[in-house]
Amino acid sequence: MTTTDRPALLSRFIEERRRMPFAWGSNDCCLFAADWVLAATGRDIAADYRGRYTTALPAMRFVELGGGVEAMIERAGGQVVHPTMARRGDVIARDVGNGIGLGVCVGSLAAFVAENGLHFVDFPHSSCWRF
Repeated sequence: MTTTDRPALLSRFIEERRRMPFAWGSNDCCLFAADWVLAATGRDIAADYRGRYTTALPAMRFVELGGGVEAMIERAGGQVVHPTMARRGDVIARDVGNGIGLGVCVGSLAAFVAENGLHFVDFPHSSCWRF
């Protein structure tokens, strides 16, 4: 894929996921971000976790054993980027009220999985990675 394909790919990805509700093990924050990285790069950074949990407790155990979502993203090869330099398609980590959630930058906002589909929020105090 060329870099000129990436904006159109991101738009399609976001549109496909816009109304998909949160579901542990299939459409949670970590898999949402990993699904985007897979679509954009062909690399499945969540291959070790797919199909291995369907509830919060095992998901949280994987994150804990991995040293937290931020450490897991960096080990997966994400290049740290300052949030003010975030570009469309960068992975964003932000406090979502009950822990750190992962989203995808879509411009001045980031898309995060919520109960009834994507929720778009700003991310000034976040961590950011580029794949």
